[in-house]
Amino acid sequence: IDIKSDVATNAVVKMFLGPKYDENGFPFSLEDNWMNFYELDWFVQKVNPGQSQITRSSTDFAFFKEDSLPMAEIYKLLDQGKIPTDMFNSSDTMPSRLMLPKGTYDGFPFQLFVFVYPYEPTPKESEPFKSVVPDNKPFGYPFDRPVLPQYFKQP
Repeated sequence: IDIKSDVATNAVVKMFLGPKYDENGFPFSLEDNWMNFYELDWFVQKVNPGQSQITRSSTDFAFFKEDSLPMAEIYKLLDQGKIPTDMFNSSDTMPSRLMLPKGTYDGFPFQLFVFVYPYEPTPKESEPFKSVVPDNKPFGYPFDRPVLPQYFKQP
């Protein structure tokens, strides 16, 4: 991701994935397609004045993890009186194999939407929920409401 910034600051980077074409093969406009985007990842990144380049691997995504153990191994551990740690430590993530929607044999065109905005820390009254509320914006922001061109096109 290439970013141009006027100041050194912490920025939130959010990545969304959505369909590129409608059922008739025509490109979607963002105003008509905002509700079909889902959030792949978000993270806070330090940006410097001028041009910055951010590299992010899909293994770093916040909402995904590697698959759990196969059921046969889970049964073996349960017979031994053990509980697999990934079964209770990360119940809020999905397996990384479900990151991309099911495509077709010919491929399926998606569009990636990257949104960068200044980081605002969690307010003091929301501090206990910091693991769920990472910043001062609602989940799915900016696609948490309809996209209106007059409000959406910002510097």
